[in-house]
Amino acid sequence: MMNQNELESCNGDQQALLEHPTWHIEPAAAADFDLLADLRYLAMKDNMEANGMFDHELYRQYFKDSFDPTSTWKIIENEDVLGFYVLWDKQDHLYLERLYFHPNAQGRGIGAEILTLLKQQATAQTKPIRLDVLPKSRANPFYLRHGFELVEEREEEKVYEWRVESHKVSA
Repeated sequence: MMNQNELESCNGDQQALLEHPTWHIEPAAAADFDLLADLRYLAMKDNMEANGMFDHELYRQYFKDSFDPTSTWKIIENEDVLGFYVLWDKQDHLYLERLYFHPNAQGRGIGAEILTLLKQQATAQTKPIRLDVLPKSRANPFYLRHGFELVEEREEEKVYEWRVESHKVSA
């Protein structure tokens, strides 16, 4: 799992990685579960319904069962949590399990900036980044635009990967 101490292995200034002019990231805490579960609901509702699979209580329970604050990062602006991501450090890759934004925070370029941060981490560790996306999710074109390649397509999800050796990260 990627935690704050592991960010120090990244190239560049640590403070610059954690803070941006209008937003910053902070590690999540166990007490953040309800806030993040509600944010996930707002971020995913339309995509889940488009994929014919929305059951709020089922997905809340799934999120609760898998919630690990040590691998979860909140994206904050002016005291407001705009979104969050979950990053696992696997043996041979980084796994971006979640990247969600409140609908009012979508489309502002912050997701792209988070991906740049994660690509810097992947480059420093010489590991690819992998993630799964629902087939009819609006996230599919987002990841393709940001250099991720479709490596596997399953009925319930598409699997993407960003490879360090295939890309140069812009600062």
